Amino acid sequence: MNLDESLFKKALKIQDFDFKNDVIKITDKTIEFLENLNLSKDLIDFFKTFSFREEIIFGSIYFNCVNRITIENLEEENREIYKKDLLIIGSGANGDPIVVNTKTMSVGYIFHDILWEEENIEDLNKVYIDLKMSIGTFFYKSVTEEDFPIDAYQAEDYIK
Repeated sequence: MNLDESLFKKALKIQDFDFKNDVIKITDKTIEFLENLNLSKDLIDFFKTFSFREEIIFGSIYFNCVNRITIENLEEENREIYKKDLLIIGSGANGDPIVVNTKTMSVGYIFHDILWEEENIEDLNKVYIDLKMSIGTFFYKSVTEEDFPIDAYQAEDYIK
């Protein structure tokens, strides 16, 4: 799946993002983490291009600061889902992680309440709602579609 960088840029422009002052270089430590996950060059390049000083708010959802992706994904409550091809890249309004499937490049939500409360999650499909859209499309729709899902519960209804 294409990452749709142009739509991500459009979403940033809609949010009046300051490309001059809020962009920051991705750290070597972050690049090393991403490369160790065997992410595609396109996805790593996307993160290099869209590395910001702080998280970016798109309507009611957030795109993480790229240099915090390692920390976010290594937090104990996130159960190392990155090892199962789901990389946390943001969060919904209620804290549900926004993830990119690193094999399909499709974005979706994780039910944080189930992820954080259950000891052992054998089947990630119980907690993952795949919206089957690119990163760019996902964040663009978040600022252009009035009824775009802001958490996993709404995402579940959205795809029905």
